[in-house]
This record gives sequence, structure tokens and C-alpha cells, in this order.
Amino acid sequence: MRKFLAVQAAVFGLSFLAGPRPALAKNEQSKPRGVSASAKVDPAEASADVSPTFDLAPRVEWRFFNWAEFTPKGTQTLSESGSLFVFGLDPRFAFGPNKRFFVEADTSVYLGKVDYDGAQLNGVPVKSKTGYFGFELAPTAGYVFSLGSRFQLTPMAGIGFEYWNRDVGDGDARGYDEKYTVYRIQTGVRGTYLLNRNVRFHSTLQLKVPVAISESVRVGARGVGQPADISVSPGISPAILVEGGSTIYGFNVALYFETWTLTQSNLDKGMLQPDSTRKLFGLRVGHSFSL
Repeated sequence: MRKFLAVQAAVFGLSFLAGPRPALAKNEQSKPRGVSASAKVDPAEASADVSPTFDLAPRVEWRFFNWAEFTPKGTQTLSESGSLFVFGLDPRFAFGPNKRFFVEADTSVYLGKVDYDGAQLNGVPVKSKTGYFGFELAPTAGYVFSLGSRFQLTPMAGIGFEYWNRDVGDGDARGYDEKYTVYRIQTGVRGTYLLNRNVRFHSTLQLKVPVAISESVRVGARGVGQPADISVSPGISPAILVEGGSTIYGFNVALYFETWTLTQSNLDKGMLQPDSTRKLFGLRVGHSFSL
């Protein structure tokens, strides 16, 4: 019995001495020379894309709209206010290292009827409706900078085109149509906080600078007075847009406010567009589909 125990002890001792060496040698071979554990970087995190290659975002918006006109002394002579509804589609293409560069083309169609409180061309006070229909296209390019693991800063710049028809009187014989065409450049910056991979919050400040504004009116075309075609160009001044919102599992929600002043136009056939302001307060809801 003592002999058997002695043999077992000898075998155990040999296995103890010999067993750890292959494991130690294996660990030494698997660890790269000159690299410490604290210096390791997750390859998936280092090569992760900031944006999907192609993104398509349909959206709908509700806007509270206000249009006002003023005399040279600052007296308000006209006010329009009410709801407009917007239908949009925003394609976006990202490219370059980690998909940080991007181009997008926000496209919108809006329409609605608002309350009109003003006067006829002869100065007679009128309360009525104004119908609006508009189209807007804004191609934009930008780059996403990462400020740490949770913050992003995105400068953007582009061009824009907007057309709208302002049907004063909403088809009434005393009314008329005004058609506006605007070309502009725009620039801005967006800050984004990434709560996690599915939830983010953003705020945006944007400046929209018109480079050309034209307005055409055909007064007297609805049976009141002689028709006259008038073309004027309101003065150029920038619009300012402030926005804040979030994206949660692909659903986008944002609130925004935009204010814009059109200064008095040139004179044509004795008529002009007075100093005017357009203010928009909006709620946008959409969903992003990554392809």
C-alpha cells in the first residue's frame, strides 16, 4: 500500500512540474511582442462607419405660418397666419473614410390655407383666406467630426431653391396670385449627442442667404379692374433657422423656428412689395431607412 501511494505521489509531482510549461509557452507565443494589454484597440470600433452609405428619410411636418407686411414707418398693414402641411423626402449619401463625408438633397412640398387680415389694392379692409402652395429643394454637403465617443460636430453648406404661390383671397374675385422664386446659399452647423447606438439628440443653427428673389403678380385677372403684370425683386436679407430634435431607433422628431425678412422691393407700374416678414414654427416627424 505504501509503495502504491509513493508511486502516485511521484506521478502527481511530475505532472505538476511539467503541466504548466506548455500553457505558459502557448501564452507567450500568442502575445505580440512590444504590445501591452492596455494598448489594445477594438478593431470593430476603430473601423466603424459614422453613417450608413445610403439613407432615405420620408417625413411630414406641421407649420404654424405667419406673414406680415409693413409701411416704411414700421406700421403693420397686413397679417396672415395659420397652418401649413409639409411632405418631404430626404435622400443622403455618405462616403469617404468611415463615411464621414455626405451629400443630401432635402425635398419638400407644402400647402395650406391661412387667415388673411389686410386690404385690397385700393385700401379697402378685407378679412379673407390665402392659399399657399410651395416647393423647396436644398442640396447640401457636410462632414462629421467626432469630439470624443459621444459628441459629433457637423458643419454643412449648400444651395437652395424655393418656389411658392400665394393666392390672396383663395380664389375670390377681389384677390390675386403672387408667385415667388428664391435662389439662395446656406450654411450651418449641427451638434449631436450619442446616448447609445440607437438614440441620439441634435441641435442645428443654419443661415439661409438669398442671392436672387423675384416676385410676379397679375392683378385684375379675376374680373376686377384691368389685368396688369407686375414683376418686382424684394431686397435680400438672410433667414435664420434654429432646430432641436432626436432620433430614436430610426424615428426622427424635431422642433424648429425660422425667421426671415424681405426688404422693400423695386417699383413696377406704381406698385411694390413692402417690407415683409415670414416666420415658421414647425414640428417634423419622419423615419430613416438605411440601405
